[in-house]
Amino acid sequence: MTLEDFLLEGAQPQYADAVRTIAERWSALFVLQDFARLNNENLYATLATQIEGDDIEDAVRLLVASDLNSLAWWRGPEVPPEVRARLSRLTRSVLTRISDGLDMAPRQLPASRLRRAHVLFVGTLLDPAHSPSGGAIDYAAALAMDPKVDRLEIVHSGDITDPMRAYIRERLGGFPASRGLVFISTVDNPDFLAGILGRGPCTFHVWCEPALSPVISVASRLGPTLMFTCADEAPVQYADVFWYFHTPETIRGLWEAQGAPPVFAGNYVQSLSGPCLDSPPPEPIPRSEVGLDPDAFVIATVGNRLGVEMDEAFITGMELAVRDQPNCVWMVVGGLPDYLSEACRQVLGHRFLHIPYASPLDRLMTTVDVFANPFRRGGGNSANLALGAGAAVLSLKFGDVSALIPESFIADTPEEYFRYLGFLIESPELLSAVKAEQFQHNARTRDQKAFLANLQKMVRLAGERYAARQGGARLSETVFAPEPLLVRAG
Repeated sequence: MTLEDFLLEGAQPQYADAVRTIAERWSALFVLQDFARLNNENLYATLATQIEGDDIEDAVRLLVASDLNSLAWWRGPEVPPEVRARLSRLTRSVLTRISDGLDMAPRQLPASRLRRAHVLFVGTLLDPAHSPSGGAIDYAAALAMDPKVDRLEIVHSGDITDPMRAYIRERLGGFPASRGLVFISTVDNPDFLAGILGRGPCTFHVWCEPALSPVISVASRLGPTLMFTCADEAPVQYADVFWYFHTPETIRGLWEAQGAPPVFAGNYVQSLSGPCLDSPPPEPIPRSEVGLDPDAFVIATVGNRLGVEMDEAFITGMELAVRDQPNCVWMVVGGLPDYLSEACRQVLGHRFLHIPYASPLDRLMTTVDVFANPFRRGGGNSANLALGAGAAVLSLKFGDVSALIPESFIADTPEEYFRYLGFLIESPELLSAVKAEQFQHNARTRDQKAFLANLQKMVRLAGERYAARQGGARLSETVFAPEPLLVRAG
């Protein structure tokens, strides 16, 4: 079996070309005999050992580490915690060297500029339905609500698609150009950092920029930094403020297990609201339009990588929950391998419905009683749509989705998860109560005025921490020093 054949095994079809690119890259970088015994159990450890060698260039270390993280999403399995910790230490040392190599005097940020000047790193802008892309513009729109903002630069990679341009007009069209709204392509402007630097001090925000992008570590030398974190992944690079919806206790345990420095969890702030288009519930779609009985109890599972994300425990549990319930339908929306779709259909018959693609997804979610999240890290965008449509959401106690619903509705184990699902199927009163409470909780999460207030507090905190580390002195002399400056400064 070739390296390409192995990596394509289990990969979601829509990522096949990207997986082939990784195979080609590794074939050019490494001796292929070293991969002769590669399998899913040793994949990550083998490649981690390869890039830990003394003769490997730093750029290769970052590239291959990024490949491994992508493969975990596109084909699975998860990166083992001990290997994730190794990769984190290795790449953080590379990125710190890059950051430390920036020869510059400390740059103090006047307090007056904290609220006024912002630069937002967002990665790619693909489609409003792509949660990182739509969320990036929602984040910018939240910042734009502050009338004191007079500089808002959005740094992205590649072209902006037509659907994204329409969404930008919808969300930011009322923001006057005179207040400094600019979109900067890193492809068209390779020296974009020099331009940002020349326009004066600012606060930096990291929203779904690739985790190993050196620009993040460089930005942390230039001004206060805030970073959105998600999917339970510990950040590799330093920020003055990390934020998400999880509790600090949850984050501390998650990040410690992944080898993140204690200062990272120490810089984490829980936000009870986030950037999200605060709109009314979507217009309901008749169930008959998608082949559902009007009286059915509909359980939905949604995702782009379901062949990777739905493990045996989840699939078996769902089959057992639905099989003996004549009125139940398990509606799976998104990419699903043919063999898995056919197997579910053979076992469940008319109680199983596979919809390969749904647009708009928010309207489809109005047909749903329970959104059953697989045992995965991601899924926040589809769960948000289900919550906005009024469905109940069920999740285990990890990943994006568990941070979006009240803690009392989160299951600790798969057994508890399916027990909760059974209660919801059997009790219409309980289902109605759960839907109502989760809908109210979701409304608080979507409160954009509350999010702006939270964001302004986090910006002030980032400014204080930036000042405490001498206005961007070398990270190895402050944050990562044996006795960090932030600790010495009290």
